[in-house]
Amino acid sequence: MKRSLLIFLGLLCFCCVALAQKNVTGRVTNSSGSGLAGVTVQEIGKGAQAATNSQGNYKITISEGASLVFRYVGYQSQEVALNGRSIVNVVLKENTASLDEVIVTAMGIERSKKSLGYSTPKVSGDDVSDTQREGFFQGLQGRVPGLSINSTSGMPGASAQIVLRGFASISGDNNALIVVDGVPINNSTVNENDLAMNGANRDLDYSNRALDINPSDIETYTVMKGPEATALYGSSGAGGAIIITTKKAKSGKFGVDYSYSGRMEFVNKFPERQYTYMQGLNGNYDGTSSYALGPKYKDDMLLHKDNVKNFFRHGYNQKHNLTFNGGNENLSYRWSNEYNDNTGIVPNTRYTRFSSRLNSTAKFSNKFELNTSFNFIFSDNDKARKGATGYLMTLMRFNPLYDVRNWIDEKGNRVLNTKDIYNELDNPFWDVYRNIANDKTNRTLASSNFTYKPLSWLRFEGVVGIDYSTTKGESVYHPQSYSGSGSSTSPTGGKYSSYQNNMRILYGNARFSANKTFGDYSINAFLGGEIRDQNSITDSQYGTNFFDPNFNSINNTYASTRLAKNVINNYRSIGFFGQAVLGYKTLLYLTLSGRLDGTSRLMPNDPYFSYPSGSLAFNFTDLNLIKAVSDVISDGKIRFSAGKTGKGPLRSYFIKSNYEPQYSTGGGYAYGFNGGNDKLVAEMTDEFEAGLEFSLFKKFVSFDFSYFSRLSDGQIILPRLSYGSGFVLKMMNGGKVKNVGTEVQAIFNPIVKRNFNWNLVFNFTQYKGRVLSLAEDLPELYDSDTWLLSGVRSAVLPGYSMGALSGTQFMRNTKGDVLIDPATGLPVAGTDRYYPIADRLPKFTLGIVNKFNYKNWYLTFLWDWRKGGDVLNGLDYNMYTFGMSTKTLNREDPRVIRGVLKDGLENSENPTINHIAVTPYTSSAYYFTNIEPGMFVERNIYTMRLRDITLSYRLPKRLTRFLGERSSLKAFFTATDLVMFTNYTGLDPESNSNTTGIGGIGGYGIDFGNMARPKGFNVGVNLQL
Repeated sequence: MKRSLLIFLGLLCFCCVALAQKNVTGRVTNSSGSGLAGVTVQEIGKGAQAATNSQGNYKITISEGASLVFRYVGYQSQEVALNGRSIVNVVLKENTASLDEVIVTAMGIERSKKSLGYSTPKVSGDDVSDTQREGFFQGLQGRVPGLSINSTSGMPGASAQIVLRGFASISGDNNALIVVDGVPINNSTVNENDLAMNGANRDLDYSNRALDINPSDIETYTVMKGPEATALYGSSGAGGAIIITTKKAKSGKFGVDYSYSGRMEFVNKFPERQYTYMQGLNGNYDGTSSYALGPKYKDDMLLHKDNVKNFFRHGYNQKHNLTFNGGNENLSYRWSNEYNDNTGIVPNTRYTRFSSRLNSTAKFSNKFELNTSFNFIFSDNDKARKGATGYLMTLMRFNPLYDVRNWIDEKGNRVLNTKDIYNELDNPFWDVYRNIANDKTNRTLASSNFTYKPLSWLRFEGVVGIDYSTTKGESVYHPQSYSGSGSSTSPTGGKYSSYQNNMRILYGNARFSANKTFGDYSINAFLGGEIRDQNSITDSQYGTNFFDPNFNSINNTYASTRLAKNVINNYRSIGFFGQAVLGYKTLLYLTLSGRLDGTSRLMPNDPYFSYPSGSLAFNFTDLNLIKAVSDVISDGKIRFSAGKTGKGPLRSYFIKSNYEPQYSTGGGYAYGFNGGNDKLVAEMTDEFEAGLEFSLFKKFVSFDFSYFSRLSDGQIILPRLSYGSGFVLKMMNGGKVKNVGTEVQAIFNPIVKRNFNWNLVFNFTQYKGRVLSLAEDLPELYDSDTWLLSGVRSAVLPGYSMGALSGTQFMRNTKGDVLIDPATGLPVAGTDRYYPIADRLPKFTLGIVNKFNYKNWYLTFLWDWRKGGDVLNGLDYNMYTFGMSTKTLNREDPRVIRGVLKDGLENSENPTINHIAVTPYTSSAYYFTNIEPGMFVERNIYTMRLRDITLSYRLPKRLTRFLGERSSLKAFFTATDLVMFTNYTGLDPESNSNTTGIGGIGGYGIDFGNMARPKGFNVGVNLQL
């Protein structure tokens, strides 16, 4: 009897539990009715959870009387009470700065935007890929407050600085960390100092590796700027981070997506040249001279004034994307393939990229899920030289008496118009077709991300990844070229340089996380660890004097001229981190984070450094008082965050002085240029951020204000030493930089109708970066690679902007008057002292994004406004000194240079005023001597640029239904860099004449030997089956 009673009670309990459970099904769609795949459907307050399939359908078993919450990245979360229903269909609304939004944060952790105490702008991947630009970072410009993208040129495969909240590091890396699906990836650029050719990072550009990522593979970008936001990434994230989430596998029927884009590019602006005076000096003709300071052209002379236009061509780009996806609820996949072929506006320039990515998701149970990704990329970049000896400078100095298109004879030899190989500059066609440069990269990115949930409130997550790449490059100066021939007394007979860089990065992190709710209180905490192991080896060769002028190989050079170099740059870092988020209802959230980092680059002295961070988020619209006026104030949050980040040296092996192999003078080993410093410690940055977010009138308008203050202390710098020390450079700590700024994002929805929507976004950034001090009272710190023009360089000066340029000045007396040489009437050159002459940082930037949607028509365009900041017009500087500039057309007019004679009375009470007349036509030295670099700095530059415009049309469903239920067909037109309004007289004020391989601010704001971004026009189609 007792046994029967127990069985009865057990069955009763089982029935009660069974009766308390309920199956709920439904479909989740967007506002246009399309199913959303991967939406998280969760029972509120419980552990039951499911995800929608590729059609947006779901099924979940929950408790009777429970409520569901639907969450999806990029859409507003929605809570739904069942009220006895077993079928629940939901339409999710796209986010327009809603605090209910789900954000992917550091380590790939999804958090409610309400809980975040820092700014986290997010950009849709489709918004960027729809611009049809070569790299994703180019499409982000103007879409995020605080983000600055500065490309080196308008050429295919150009590199770019990707900087958040200004330049904070004097000599270190200022680029943001790029994270793809939870794995930090390599975004480095070749540094010519590592090569046997020992270049100066000026004449050739090298793509940064972020260009390898296919923009069409990206679902969302989350931009994390403050230290509390990026502290979990440690020293790698000290400059902020861009978190990329790629498009994931979707369960459901097999599907195919294909898109094609064809693009034409045109020169945006041609430089001007004078055609009045011919080659020579002092008014005398000299056909071999590269100066146009000779006599006037005669009326009967045929001038080829179209040489500049005849050199350039129309660029063409074709882009194909083919994607396959499918699977079921337990195993799904997405396989995407891209072919991108871009021929530039400069002859013989081309960038080609092939990318194949396979993403898969495997759900082994409700507790264990595995996401894997494999991405192979091949890129091939044919480049043209820039700078002082590049195609643009030789084109502008090419003698217009000759046709630039006549550059090669029938035997393949260089056409010499003056028959003097050692004095006649290269024809620019010869330069791009014979003085060639190329890079090829094979890269593999692979990662696995797993999640194990033993309990509803506890989970264990881990990520492992590898980033392996091999880049091979070569650079050739043909023996017949001016640049490769040397001189008649010391001919080089051609130059050959090659390199191979092998980069391997292993990465892994693991963490335990717990999420519990206690009435109105909640806690979400995790602890974890991370390891990163990087191995980089660069082997390079250099040689001169070719045996065969048309065979490009190191074996084709004289053995006695060959140099070889091997550079190893290995390091390992480990980190331990933790975070706790304490919440009260949805009203208040306190986040505390901490991290301990260790890096081999600071061993054995002090390799470990730690930094805490914290934030507070107060969602004031969850107060009952504010809820009463929710029609007026829809969302509102006040936030504060503060934290510390640190970073080690940009390169390895600076703690001890190292022996380096000697490539000449008999070989062997000796100390290199860099002296060791066993007292080197991490560079630390303290940052504070305060912000306000709110939406009004049911999200008719939304604002996000941020103020930040960042102080970077103990800067790791690389100053020059006295040669008496035995070294040229030494890395040391010293210097403070402060960045203070304001960021505003304003989102308006003026029209929200069933068939017509208008969305308007303003992204405003204003900041100032100032150098407070340098180590050991240094008056100036500079990188010699930025010494692009005589007497001017990028400089770090205490008390001045981080964007300062320094330059030489004329010699002056004690009253500040320019001293004039009595023998020539020209100014006396100053000493080697350099003075601040420019501030390259803009006063503010403003991106304006407009989106219109009328039925199946979509129109998007972006205006980007930059106000303030100085630009050094290096092209004008060069053309002026060589007599090509239109500013030299008044050369026959005598003039007296204002100043006093350097006759011994210059510092007396009555110095001798200069009255000596100079006529530049007969005294060409006027154009070499009567110049200061500051004369070519154009100040307070503004630029208003129509960066992107996209018009697309999607065919009605009834016209494509015969192709399948999933089918759709879209046609689009895109234009880039179509319009630019500016007071800058050069080609493009957004320029960087160095590569991004050097640290600090580099050649930002120096326009020298670069072409502007071309105008681009795309047409294409997108087909889904």
